[in-house]
Amino acid sequence: MNRIKQLKVFSLILAGVFATQLAYSQGDYVPGYIINNDLDTIFGFVESKNRVINPVRVNFKTSMESEPISYSPTEIVEFSTGDEIYVSGIVDVEVSSVQLGELTDNPQLDLRIDTVFLLTISQGVKSLYYYMNSQGRVNYYIMQEDGLELLVYKRYLRMINGKRVLTENKKYLGQLGLYLNDCEKVKSKLENITYDENSLSKLFKSYNECTSSENVFQKKEEKVQIEYGALGGVTLTSLNFEGDGFAELIKADFDKSYNPTVGLYLEIKLPNYMKKFSFYNELLLTTYKVKGTYLEYTHEDFYSSFISEIGSTTLKINNLIRYTYPIGNSSVFINAGISSGLAANETNHQEIDSKFYGTIKHTEDKAVNEIRMFEPCYIIGTGVKYDKFSLEIRYEKGNGMSKAMSLESSTKRFYLLLGYNF
Repeated sequence: MNRIKQLKVFSLILAGVFATQLAYSQGDYVPGYIINNDLDTIFGFVESKNRVINPVRVNFKTSMESEPISYSPTEIVEFSTGDEIYVSGIVDVEVSSVQLGELTDNPQLDLRIDTVFLLTISQGVKSLYYYMNSQGRVNYYIMQEDGLELLVYKRYLRMINGKRVLTENKKYLGQLGLYLNDCEKVKSKLENITYDENSLSKLFKSYNECTSSENVFQKKEEKVQIEYGALGGVTLTSLNFEGDGFAELIKADFDKSYNPTVGLYLEIKLPNYMKKFSFYNELLLTTYKVKGTYLEYTHEDFYSSFISEIGSTTLKINNLIRYTYPIGNSSVFINAGISSGLAANETNHQEIDSKFYGTIKHTEDKAVNEIRMFEPCYIIGTGVKYDKFSLEIRYEKGNGMSKAMSLESSTKRFYLLLGYNF
């Protein structure tokens, strides 16, 4: 199997693992409530999902033992998972594409009327809501006396001097100016307000502070979290050769190498709707040394014996994407990514003992004539975390040390890593 096929297989396996994890995550219920159409508040447990788009339905249990009931926006007024509040509403939804390659020269909105769940960003005398549809189109709404009003924003193309120029319909700035007109301090900030959650949320927070109005709810601003720590563990490394010729390497019986490994890591946890995902980066020091033997035997007076020793100490920079799923006070995770290794202190030695009738000869040479110092690898692993500690089992495959066209090599490593978060 060539490397392209291996990468395809690896990608399919990884996609399956991620899909399985995401499927299991659908059953995570947290304390919350619903408000039905009779305006009765019912407390219980709401299914908590790592929502990227707004939900079409929500599952609710009155107790953890009861069967869940699924509700649409037409069947309840509101639901909450504790740190998030969703309200139902009949709204205009702008559905034009947000992809740069699909933009048109039409500045008019492409509106559809729909009944949806809206995420509450700020709720008080003046309120702000968020909605993302399945195509990734984001809309924001304000609450007027006669209902929810869409804040108008659209990107489109415009012909200027014979060139198509990206243009923005920023009507939402005028809408906000009228909506928040009783605070001059806030109105002065409007020209710097962009059509995104962070910018709009800060604007409404400033308004509430300016007017001293009672803010019923303000969605917490979730920021990127950074964790760092140390790693230590053991590796099991095996080396394999394939190609034409080089029987002393391809047919050699190489042993496996057990070695310690140490390193440091930096994890960048994504905020908001992607908070279960993180960018996980490592600086890892690994080493290995394997010995392989091969006997080319014709008869007792005509043979050659090859003993090859190959190894290196490698400084690795690993870049992975990690998905973490909490379970009580602990969590499980899977991660995958790539590794870039720079080899030093290379071992590349071969001894040859040959006998040709009465002539006995002993020679020493390099085991591999053309070697590379840089080794790319792909990585997949899974593990558990508890408090400040983590334990991970990891598999890594790289393209080894040979850079000769006729001699392919590969290294396979299994890691058992114990991590500690500072």
